[in-house]
Amino acid sequence: MIYPPCVLFKQGVCGKLEPIAQKGFGKVAQLFLDNNCDFIVTSIREGNHMPGSLHFLGLAFDCRKGPFKKSDIMAVLDRPWQIIEHETSWHIEYDSVDG
Repeated sequence: MIYPPCVLFKQGVCGKLEPIAQKGFGKVAQLFLDNNCDFIVTSIREGNHMPGSLHFLGLAFDCRKGPFKKSDIMAVLDRPWQIIEHETSWHIEYDSVDG
């Protein structure tokens, strides 16, 4: 049986996102699902993040890159969202200060 793409959370991922971050999360998740790709979340509020990280405020999440480029993700989000590329994942944050 072939399963449809879905939203998956890496073991240990926990915490909730603020409503504005939930909206961005949903848009990015839908991009993955619409393109037949699993959306794999690797971090929300847990993990090792820099002091002052927006993860701790529920305004950031990390996910596996999948086949997408930064421009693909920016096309479904807009300012003040920021996307930082890591080797295997995207760090996506709602940063109203820089927006």
